[in-house]
Amino acid sequence: MTKILITSFVLLVSALDASGQGTNPVAKAAVNDWAKYTVNTQNATLPSLSVQNQDHWRVVSVVLPTGVRIDNYVMIAGSHTSMGGSLLPSNKPFEPVLELSNGAKIEVVSSTAENVTVKGKSYACTKIVRKVSRQVDMSNLQSGWNGSSTIWLSPDIPVGGLVKIENRYTTQLTPDSEPNSITETWLLSDFGFKNWKN
Repeated sequence: MTKILITSFVLLVSALDASGQGTNPVAKAAVNDWAKYTVNTQNATLPSLSVQNQDHWRVVSVVLPTGVRIDNYVMIAGSHTSMGGSLLPSNKPFEPVLELSNGAKIEVVSSTAENVTVKGKSYACTKIVRKVSRQVDMSNLQSGWNGSSTIWLSPDIPVGGLVKIENRYTTQLTPDSEPNSITETWLLSDFGFKNWKN
């Protein structure tokens, strides 16, 4: 049992290593795997943009030899509403915070083992604390993003293994705009394998 946990820990850390070595957790994804999260976002600069207890789904819609497409949904007026999707390569390091997939400099500060409980069940996770910086790039419609991103990953969870996110950062839409101060949390609330129904 201990050997299995240590092996899982090493694989998850390797998947996030900047060198790109290791097994990417989306490589074992299947169509209609899904994970549901409760998302809370506090915008200290513009409180009206804050979100409380929003349901958010990540669903595998396509599996290709080179990666998977993840579609994102939120619940609006009692129905799943699409928020678009992303193609995650299976041959590159996995980035569970999808908005940091391009243009971000990510430095791993620490990596430790920690259990996270979801609906009364405990999952053995790799907790990875990262320092993140990304400059505004208006030519690619990328906002600035500077702060920390802590993620908890488990090999038992579909769609990349994400169990929890805690982001604390400032963001800017343009180089001259006032930074928004954001605190964001994602917590897994449910998941399934190959059985997503919209």
